[in-house]
Amino acid sequence: MTEELKIAMVAINKWLFHGWNYKVVPITFTTPGGVSVTPYVPEFLKEIKWTCHISHMLEKWTKATRSQNPDAYMARFYAELDHDNRLLLMEWVMNNYNGEKKLF
Repeated sequence: MTEELKIAMVAINKWLFHGWNYKVVPITFTTPGGVSVTPYVPEFLKEIKWTCHISHMLEKWTKATRSQNPDAYMARFYAELDHDNRLLLMEWVMNNYNGEKKLF
């Protein structure tokens, strides 16, 4: 097994475990319409410095969770992101999530 393959396997494993076990936290922000709201969201939604307003990202997350299939939330959310925000999400997961069952 090559080192590159091991790195890929570790990253995929981390991504999947994060999708099953992400932490939920409150976030307070003002919508573009001027309303202050405090929803509970996955920690990464709050922590990442997205390329757009947080309310837009929350709309994407809400759309991703409509299936009520938690195993698909992260994949559906990822599919809604543009290239730059996908990179931000992957980088955040790789740098901040360490709760996965280790492969090696």
